[in-house]
Amino acid sequence: MRARAAGILLNAQREVLLMRRCKEGRISATLPGSGIEEGETPAQACVRELLEGVNLVVDVHEEVLTPENQDNREHGFGGAWRNGPQGVRHSEENWYNPEWVSVDDLDAVSLVPAELRPLIRTLLETA
Repeated sequence: MRARAAGILLNAQREVLLMRRCKEGRISATLPGSGIEEGETPAQACVRELLEGVNLVVDVHEEVLTPENQDNREHGFGGAWRNGPQGVRHSEENWYNPEWVSVDDLDAVSLVPAELRPLIRTLLETA
């Protein structure tokens, strides 16, 4: 099983930062993050991946989820960004776009894993 670290970043407009992804013609969305490298803690990987993936420096808070998604174990962390613009990474076959998504629009997004929806809603309600 592959371990993945992801950030759950919320803003004052009741939005969560998601990565929209197109792979093999299918569009989905997930929390920004990626694989944990050897010697890294999940929290360290979350910080590194958010800097690499969306060019945000974050302060990681507590780990709030660890769902299994296909062959991945997700480690999701709440956090707050400190600086840096959103980054965008593209290729011909695949593209990634960071996007703020309103809690009201979560059902319209093909979120992977889908079990994140209630957690994101709960976090937004308590933020």
